[in-house]
This record gives sequence, C-alpha cells and structure tokens, in this order.
Amino acid sequence: MENAKRLESRIASCRRCPFVDKPFLLHRVYSWLPSRVRVLAIGESPPPGRKEGSLYNLESFDRLRLSLSLLLGVRMEEVLETLRSSSIFFTAAVKCRPPDRRSLEGMRRNCVPLLKGELELLRPERVVAMGRFASASVGEILGLRPPEDLRGVVKERKGGMEVFFTPHPNYLFRFGRDLIGEVGKILRT
Repeated sequence: MENAKRLESRIASCRRCPFVDKPFLLHRVYSWLPSRVRVLAIGESPPPGRKEGSLYNLESFDRLRLSLSLLLGVRMEEVLETLRSSSIFFTAAVKCRPPDRRSLEGMRRNCVPLLKGELELLRPERVVAMGRFASASVGEILGLRPPEDLRGVVKERKGGMEVFFTPHPNYLFRFGRDLIGEVGKILRT
C-alpha cells in the first residue's frame, strides 16, 4: 500500500510534458498491485487522444484488455484479477495519456525516471517489456540494448532479474498469434 501511494504521488506531481489526462490516477491503477510483484509487464502508454479507454478503466472497452484476455486465456472482465492473483502488474512506459501518437517518444523519455522508480520500488523477478517504447525505456534503465526487431521474443538477464522483450499485446492479437502461447507463458510462469 505504501508503494502505491509513493507511485501515485510521483505521477501526480509530474509536469514534464503536455497530456490529456492521467489514467494511472483516474482509475487508481496501483490499487491493482499484487502484494508481491513477481512479473512487471510494461506496455506503451494509455491510448493517445481524447479517449475513455485504458486497461484499468473497467467502465469502457479497451483493446489492450482484449489482447491480454487472449494472452492469458481468460474473459476480458477477468484480466485484472487474473494479473493480480498471478503476481503480475501491468504498467506503461508512458504514464499519462498522450495528446497524439507523435508525442509518445518525448513522453517516453520524460517518463523514464518514473518507470525506474517503479522498478526500484516493486523489485520484480521478471520484467516483460512489451512493444517498442517499453523496450526502449527498459533498455535505457537497465543498460541493455533492446532488439531492433520486435516481431519475436528476446530474453536477457540483468543481475538476478529476467528481462524479456516482446511485441506489444495488440500487435500479437493482430499479427503475431503464433507467439501468443510463448508470451502468455512468459507472463504466467
């Protein structure tokens, strides 16, 4: 609970870039933290623009939640509880909702200290960077070179932590269904 408050406070006080809203605060994302985070899965960002959707907004449809339901083999409405009960926390490289897709890279760079703080506080055994922006941030924080081609899975080790670079779940749902079993296993084992 203390970690959740610290993380929320860091996001609330951040003013590094223009944003639409802060879904991590609006939807109390950190209330879904498992008691111990075994796997920290990192996606890109909340959907850009003036949208309602966000993984943790259970009041509206979210494409990421749909893709994760396929990866985890559960119904959409079971995704968040399945993640928590499996000691998985799904976060994002960009914490605030970007005004548009063009803003993502600048926001990603500005959010690196927030993601680094999240890694330090949560101390997961495994990190799964899902997509180009998540991979760039994780690589920067851990001093690893992310793969140039994210159409497959790459495993690294940093200290005692396993680090996986994978395609984004929405990419898997649309173009990489042959990887769904492997990435689902990485998340759950």
